Amino acid sequence: MSEGVKREYRFTVRLSPAEKTALATLAARFQLDQSATVRKALQLALDAGGPLPRAGHFVPLPAGELAFPVRLSGKAAHGG
Repeated sequence: MSEGVKREYRFTVRLSPAEKTALATLAARFQLDQSATVRKALQLALDAGGPLPRAGHFVPLPAGELAFPVRLSGKAAHGG
């Protein structure tokens, strides 16, 4: 992640076997060790903006599978 960053804070998280497997899978995907993976996941969550939902089920869609028109100005589209 960030070379030269001084890290002084530690915390411990107990994981279920499934969570441990998920962390290992994510670490392999990011090509990072598990500590760096947790830091990256935290940064990605913060970069996503807005508050995290309290509940819900989210499923990523493959790119191009969902499309809908968006009118930004509230005016009719210009021809051209």
